[in-house]
Amino acid sequence: FHSFPDGVETDNNLTFNLAAHIHMIGPEPPSGGGQNIPIYTQSDTLTLPADVTASGFYITNVQNNLIGNTASGGWAGFAFPNLPTPVGLSKDVNIRPAAALP
Repeated sequence: FHSFPDGVETDNNLTFNLAAHIHMIGPEPPSGGGQNIPIYTQSDTLTLPADVTASGFYITNVQNNLIGNTASGGWAGFAFPNLPTPVGLSKDVNIRPAAALP
């Protein structure tokens, strides 16, 4: 699992990594196509709802360089959530990760 989770991580090089054997966490694997899956909320068995759509690479700020990486398994190999503000330990940092989109 390769992750830039908070949205403040920029100008990093993530090169030639393999993310494999990714398993989704939760009460049941999501079903449906595209973006049409049930809404999951935090619970005793699911700390982070995004884990039901686990991916090998979870990049929250596109101002990073991903070169030659490969992923297998999970909901999607690469996830690029569009965060309006930083999260986690960086929630008070004054940047807008979504503003980094070209």
